[in-house]
Amino acid sequence: MKKNILIIGFGDLAQRLEKQLLDKDVIIYGLTRSPKKYKGSKLKEWDWLNQEPFKAPEKKFDSVIFFPKPADFSESGYKLGFIEPLKIINKSLKDIEFKSFIGISSTRVYGTHQEGKLSELNAPEPSDYRGSIILEYEKLIQSLFQSNSLILRLSGLYDDNTNWLKDFIKNFNGVKRDLPNKYLNRLHRDECARILAFVLKEELYLNNHLFNCSSSSITYEEYFKSVTGSKDFKKYFNNTNDSIRKISSERLRELGFEF
Repeated sequence: MKKNILIIGFGDLAQRLEKQLLDKDVIIYGLTRSPKKYKGSKLKEWDWLNQEPFKAPEKKFDSVIFFPKPADFSESGYKLGFIEPLKIINKSLKDIEFKSFIGISSTRVYGTHQEGKLSELNAPEPSDYRGSIILEYEKLIQSLFQSNSLILRLSGLYDDNTNWLKDFIKNFNGVKRDLPNKYLNRLHRDECARILAFVLKEELYLNNHLFNCSSSSITYEEYFKSVTGSKDFKKYFNNTNDSIRKISSERLRELGFEF
């Protein structure tokens, strides 16, 4: 029997997930603010900024996945993108049966002052309003969906077509950039899709409530050299903080996921 998956906030990551699930016994339904921008097998338009509940395309789903996105990068924009949609989604799912609600989150919930190896056992201590709102979002998910909830905390997303470092060097204006610590924690967008496919296949949402998702920790200087070759790192960046800050994904690895 095919599994029904509802993706709210269908976008680039959802498209990559759908490719991972092709030829599997899965039907993906997507709700998006930009139906003309993305290709999906069963897409419908829904803009949570309108504050109107959506009508679910089915009455029963194995999983509901929510990809939040800030309306803008202000404090109110983050609340509009993370907190307010959850309230409307909860109303919309009132009469819908589902096994799990998977909320996509961010390792930004860990404050810049939190150092060492950061696992799911480390209590987040946000250092800005963005991290605080995202942590509030996580708590709201757990409150609304309780044992049916699973949170995936993603570290910095990247892909082969976007490179903030190349853009920074190309447009360098002589002002060096301050780096928060020695290490860069990141996750390729394709790996994010693979993690979601793995979670769905293994039904990890049944016995887990939180996963950190970070594929690798690399120093900013190592990353700089891999991208630029012989350029001088110190010409572009100030990196006086030698603290080690690594996001741990050991729980996922222990359950069999290979980055």
